[in-house]
Amino acid sequence: MNYRRSVKYYLIKLCRLQDSPKSVAGGFTLGTIIHFYPTSGFGALFAVALSRLFRTNCIAATVAWAITVPLFPLLFYLNILVGCIFIEPAERSISKLFYNISHVGWKDFLLLGKAFLIGSIINSIVATIILWWLGYIVLKRYRKNILNFVCRKI
Repeated sequence: MNYRRSVKYYLIKLCRLQDSPKSVAGGFTLGTIIHFYPTSGFGALFAVALSRLFRTNCIAATVAWAITVPLFPLLFYLNILVGCIFIEPAERSISKLFYNISHVGWKDFLLLGKAFLIGSIINSIVATIILWWLGYIVLKRYRKNILNFVCRKI
């Protein structure tokens, strides 16, 4: 199944969920923000576990996880960029670390890990707020319109 067809399938499945918009938006948010962290292939399980913990929709979390899987390299890079903004400037900048990869030491890896961790925490907090509100508003107002558009056009 190609990616466009699978996105259409998952969007139809997401719009047809018979749960409250709050629960579906929460599940979608948790399924998306799990990609900010390195889960080593267990992202779907973590998304479902988090959705059960916070009592949101598990199917929405799984659908969001499946749709946003191709975005995780971009999100990891965003974690590093945001983390670099919030850490003190080191002797060598992290961007220079990528260019001169042959002379990498443990301190460089620790600096990169610190930037990644700080960036992932900040990005997941910001993404949670934005995605939940955006998902709630869209599902509350436009759920039927989106379903009709996806079934008809795409």
